[in-house]
Amino acid sequence: MRTGWARRLVGAAGVGLAATLVLSAGSAAPARAGDGADARAGAADGLTKFGYRGDVYGVKLVTDSVEALNLKDAHAQQLCTRTAGKVVQQRSAVSVPDNPLIRVSASTSRTETYVDGATHGVRGTNTIGDISIGGTVGSLTTPRLVITGLQTTAHAFNTPQGYGHDESFTFASISLELLDNTVVQQLPPELQQLLAPLDQVSDTVFTGTQEAAQQVFQVLSDVTKPIVIPGLGSIALGYENGRANSHNAQSQASALRIEVTAGDRRQLVELGTARVRMGGPAPVGVFRSGGTAMDYQALQGALKFGNVQHKALPCQGTRGRTQTYQVPHASQLVPVPVVLDGVTYQVNGDQFRRKKVAKGWSRTAIRSVSIPTAQLVITDVSSRAAMRQKTGKGVRSKVSTAIGSITVGGQPVEVPVPGGVVELPNGVGEIQRQLVDTGYRGSQVIGLRIKLYSDAVVIDLARTAGRIYPH
Repeated sequence: MRTGWARRLVGAAGVGLAATLVLSAGSAAPARAGDGADARAGAADGLTKFGYRGDVYGVKLVTDSVEALNLKDAHAQQLCTRTAGKVVQQRSAVSVPDNPLIRVSASTSRTETYVDGATHGVRGTNTIGDISIGGTVGSLTTPRLVITGLQTTAHAFNTPQGYGHDESFTFASISLELLDNTVVQQLPPELQQLLAPLDQVSDTVFTGTQEAAQQVFQVLSDVTKPIVIPGLGSIALGYENGRANSHNAQSQASALRIEVTAGDRRQLVELGTARVRMGGPAPVGVFRSGGTAMDYQALQGALKFGNVQHKALPCQGTRGRTQTYQVPHASQLVPVPVVLDGVTYQVNGDQFRRKKVAKGWSRTAIRSVSIPTAQLVITDVSSRAAMRQKTGKGVRSKVSTAIGSITVGGQPVEVPVPGGVVELPNGVGEIQRQLVDTGYRGSQVIGLRIKLYSDAVVIDLARTAGRIYPH
């Protein structure tokens, strides 16, 4: 068995991954907060009436809505908290996302919650020293794109005037070296526009700093499709948006998405992403609740995928309103294909100041799961986690799961009872239902766990958490 796992590790390392990311529009904030960096840095830890959350990373690779989790680089995550003055920071030296043509160095991610006078806020920042895409690998030579000093910032805050948000990204310099004998006038018109703000150093080398770099960002924001760089791939702006209302604010920015199609691999990498949000009131605590449709581990954890556009309950709750999110389709193709259709996330939470009670629930559902190589089809998988807390006491929680049907090769297989295990035909694996982890702060439940022995794969479906923390 160990030999088989090792063989698959070597094989999987040579498999290319692709990603699909979303380009979004921005919006203006109703209120602005001053920088006050020194005041924020010096703010003492203290409990506030707001709930804060932050998620910042340097590099992410996504395949059809499924993340390659072991390639998520410099990930600084601020879990829901009511405490000001909390800082989470992560660094990475060099990241090579499974492709020698992609090199990202010296990435730093940071999230912080703060109080600055009458302003409360949460800020996330990612800084990447330099990014190099392309070059020469063996007999393959491609154009080379180099960007230095890429910084992404997302900021959500509350002032006496209300909630607001601010997001931005900048970079210090950019250069593009085309292949020898390239005729610039014959390049795609969008790429010619991208080159226009830059200084032409030679027939095939274009560079720019500061103002020129910002003009390049403007060109990227004006086009509706990624700009093709012949022989290498394409480049596109990520997204920059936020929103605020009378109850909360959120801000998110992602600097660039670069697709490399040269060679035998096709990869799309998201670079420099920051997402933060805050809201209130949160008189009792903060919810750390939500769901993900699939967690996928292969080769004794050497490969990890999951999240499937993970959705979380806002830290302060939803004021008793149910929020529903849907993902029509998601798939993971290596080493064992898994296809999900009809993913639905639902969250609901509320807090009651007078009763000193917080309560809510989260639900994750999948209409259909298919593993073609095992001829396995599962329908209507779901899990639900409910939680209730009174100030000063532990969280009371309740979990449940449901399974519609299980078939292998078209033949029905017994649906396990909660906590039970059913062996799959011909000894190919097993299915376990309703794995629960319960503690003082609440519970987490996995609707279904699939183990495929010969493929060394563990797949968790419909994982839902329902927890409440006081600070």
